[in-house]
This record gives sequence, C-alpha cells and structure tokens, in this order.
Amino acid sequence: MDFIFGEKSQKKLHLLSYKLQQVLREVLSLGIMDFSIIETFRDEETQNKAFEEGKSKVNWPNSKHNLHPAEAADCVPYINGEISWNQFHCCVLAGIILAIAEKLGVEIRWGGNWDRDEEPITDQDFQDLVHFEEV
Repeated sequence: MDFIFGEKSQKKLHLLSYKLQQVLREVLSLGIMDFSIIETFRDEETQNKAFEEGKSKVNWPNSKHNLHPAEAADCVPYINGEISWNQFHCCVLAGIILAIAEKLGVEIRWGGNWDRDEEPITDQDFQDLVHFEEV
C-alpha cells in the first residue's frame, strides 16, 4: 500500500532534523503502517504546557522537542482512516521505526523504552509510546 504524509504531518516533518526526517520517510515508504506526525518542535509555551499536563517530564528548554531543528517527533498510527492510540498499534509502529533507524545508523530512544534495555513498557513509570528522539 502507498502511504503519503498529509499536509499537517509534512509541516511537522520539515521542523525535524535531517536524520529523523530520513527515518520517518523510509518507514512510511515501506507501506506497512500509516502514521501521522503530531508533534515535532515545541516552543516554550507548548513545552511547559505539556509538562504541566504530565505529557512531558521536562520544562523548556530541556526537551529534544525544543531544539531547532527538533530532534524528537511524536508519531501516531493511522488505522482505518483514524488516529489510533491503541498500545498494540503504537508498539508495532515503534518496532518499524526502531528497525529502520537501526538500518540507517540513526540512534533513537523510544518513549516506550526510555532506558533502551530489553524490557519495553513494563519497567518504567512514564509511558510515551508515540515519542521518538535522537540519542
């Protein structure tokens, strides 16, 4: 299946580092799973709001979302024409993104495995299954 980034995802994509752009474009081109890029660069107000709402563990300017170009992206699966926050869908997308990043030599940390050990999700308190950042 051929997937393309929508207009909103394209705008977010252009705010990312070249390496992350390359990874996400390659993932989408595989045609395995569609996804949207919902967050890349965050300004001070947006970052601090994410922190206050418990969606981030850091205030401005301590997130990789706060760099320009951003070194972090939030990517959500797009299933049957709708965004899916389903944990299984998010984990499948994460596996694809991490595999392509490895193939391209881009070191990535996923919000479902912050310590990058062999135990995703169950050994951490803060889950951000849609978050990917350069290391």
